[in-house]
Amino acid sequence: MTMMLLNTTLKISIIVAASLAVMSLLRHRSAAVRHFVLAVALAGAAATPFVRSIAPDWQPAALRMRASRLQVIDRPLAVFDDSGTSTPSTVAPVPAGGSIDRAAVMRGITIIWLTGVVLALAVLAVGLLRLSWIAARARRLTSGPWVDAADDIARAYGLRETPVVLHGNQPSLLGTWGVMRAKVLLPVDALDWPADRIRVVLGHELAHVRRGDWIVQIAVEVLCAAYWFNPLVWIAARRLRLESEQACDDAVLTMGVEGSAYATELVDLARAFRNGSHRFVPAAAIARPSSLERRVRAMLNVKLNRDPITRSASIAAGVVLAAVTVLVAGFGVSAQGQFGGVAGTVLDQNNRPIPGVRLVLSNAAAQTKSEVKSDANGYYQFVGVQPGTYELMFESLGMAYLKREGLNVPAGGDITLNATLRLGSLEETITVSSASDGRPLVMGITGPRPADKPDPCAQSTAGGCIRPPVKLRDVRPVYPPGSDGGPVELNARIDANGDVANISVVGSADPVLAEAAITAVRQWEFTSTHLDGQPIEVMMHVHVNFQK
Repeated sequence: MTMMLLNTTLKISIIVAASLAVMSLLRHRSAAVRHFVLAVALAGAAATPFVRSIAPDWQPAALRMRASRLQVIDRPLAVFDDSGTSTPSTVAPVPAGGSIDRAAVMRGITIIWLTGVVLALAVLAVGLLRLSWIAARARRLTSGPWVDAADDIARAYGLRETPVVLHGNQPSLLGTWGVMRAKVLLPVDALDWPADRIRVVLGHELAHVRRGDWIVQIAVEVLCAAYWFNPLVWIAARRLRLESEQACDDAVLTMGVEGSAYATELVDLARAFRNGSHRFVPAAAIARPSSLERRVRAMLNVKLNRDPITRSASIAAGVVLAAVTVLVAGFGVSAQGQFGGVAGTVLDQNNRPIPGVRLVLSNAAAQTKSEVKSDANGYYQFVGVQPGTYELMFESLGMAYLKREGLNVPAGGDITLNATLRLGSLEETITVSSASDGRPLVMGITGPRPADKPDPCAQSTAGGCIRPPVKLRDVRPVYPPGSDGGPVELNARIDANGDVANISVVGSADPVLAEAAITAVRQWEFTSTHLDGQPIEVMMHVHVNFQK
């Protein structure tokens, strides 16, 4: 989801930036034309996430990739740590990487984005509720100069029905909104306004109704909520409001109102509303202080183009902008589809999730490497993986390495690969000399084995929690007389009670030396090895060097 959001944001930014650039080329056109072009561009930007799923995909040939045809070779390989540490009875360590958990970063970005969307939509919802609350307490006018002027202007504008005129109790709230039937909300002192001001105000507000500006404004507010982090969207939304107000001003001036008289009324309204409460409500307002200076200059400019947009021009602009939207939305769709993903859950041999597992996904042919870490639930995810054959390595402290080779990531496909990590092995290195070194052959306890202490891992729900064994009794091999010495390699199993069992020789040139090593190792005793608070068997590899 995060990758789609980032990709869609880039495409929306291209569309919005292009529309803002076109606005500068249309500076000699009327505000109605500029508003329409920008509104259609923002509509195309909002539709981009949906258009990209049906738009014909295209991309330069240089960006096209071919999917791998290699067969899947899914061969697990458990690798014991062979660091040769001289410290006895320690579980094989695994290097702890300092890599960034990309999956966690992606989820964090998604959470932040959703939080911003919810907050922005909540602000919009509060504004709509406040507007409904104010309208419910306002008085509907059914007669008088306001109703008469509204009927006349509605007929002049060709509206099917006259908007409802409401007299509110707010000192500075004047605006228009509505879907099925528009409403014009007047401030508390509006009944005392002169006829000229009434005509100017209603001419402006009903122009918003004729143009459908409130619907466009709400749609743009939703777009800003969805892309609250994108400054281009906010810039375009502000510009759209400016062009909407100026287009309505042009409609009032074409009614025969003098520019100087209109500017005077607008300044007087802004001055009267300046000390009032300007709480946010989603309604088209006539006197916004932020745009006042520009609008006044436009009113007094007799050379300014004030023509409304024609049907043919609107159709042409709509077709061009729709084509641009489809073109931008379809760019790179097939390339995006060629990326895959690898995800799954890492468990220990007790089927508990292991957090903090370091995973390395590498492609030797492409010389690429990506690293992530599993989250608290043992979940990991690689996103945006190019198709090819990969090697995936799992590393966790105290657990044996696990490697998956020949992992084929197809174009546009996601692979689910769960893994179970087993406990690592112990490493013991002993040097036995033919000369007496003065140390006793037996060290450690001689009486009953002490009872195990409580294991804090037993209270944890996470997996991979290890309490390593501690050697309680150490017996050193005796150098066989007359032997020339040499190395002996043994594998042994330490059972859940800490006793050594199943000793096998994996490397020795002298059976006498091997027997001496086995005799000593068989007498070793350990505390129990615990995994997730439970006693468990563990493997041990012993290196014995007999030096003459």
